[in-house]
Amino acid sequence: MISREILFSKFDHIVVRSARGQNVVRRDPRELPRRVRVLLLAIDGAQNVQLYVETLRGFGDIAELLMELLGLGLIELLPPETAQARFVAKSAEQRRTELDSLLDDSRFNSQNAADVLYGATTPGSFDEMVRVARIEQPDYIPRPPAPPPAPVQPDVQHAQVESLFALMDAMRGERRSLKARVAKMERIRQAALRLEKDNHRLTQWVYTLSTACVALTVGLVLVALRR
Repeated sequence: MISREILFSKFDHIVVRSARGQNVVRRDPRELPRRVRVLLLAIDGAQNVQLYVETLRGFGDIAELLMELLGLGLIELLPPETAQARFVAKSAEQRRTELDSLLDDSRFNSQNAADVLYGATTPGSFDEMVRVARIEQPDYIPRPPAPPPAPVQPDVQHAQVESLFALMDAMRGERRSLKARVAKMERIRQAALRLEKDNHRLTQWVYTLSTACVALTVGLVLVALRR
């Protein structure tokens, strides 16, 4: 498993959900213990380790939670250039679909945010995730469960939810900017395709006119020779 020292050496790496992590979020993140659930929900695939460690301090030891998610195979840490290459490799349509899905996620509304963050864990589901993690990492041992937390006071709970919403609002702003850039790139690509087609047609016309001019020149030469 990754150590805290290695994690801190990768502060600039982008945190992305793995396929397994995406499946958990699509099903119901409440099957995870509360101490890791909140972080998995906050990950959008565009921010680095440092942002989460420094922004979500109100939720406890974020480095510890990141290491737990890594051990379970729910997230990955990618170098910025690798994350960028993965983004570029996706089709524009796929990027738009993912952005729309993230921006319109109905789980993150004021009515049920606290329930998702503080709700109970589905019995037995976390043990099943540990079993799956051990298939790929036989020596994986989940970190000892945190001691039962003291009841969260309503004002503290509200402050934590608000801090998560602030982080998500900042991420949404970046996504909207990214979505606008993707749309602009798509318009440029479509314009380039139209120009390429126009250029192909013009090239064909030039070839046709050149052939006609050559034929006309040959005809004139033949007429002049007959005279």
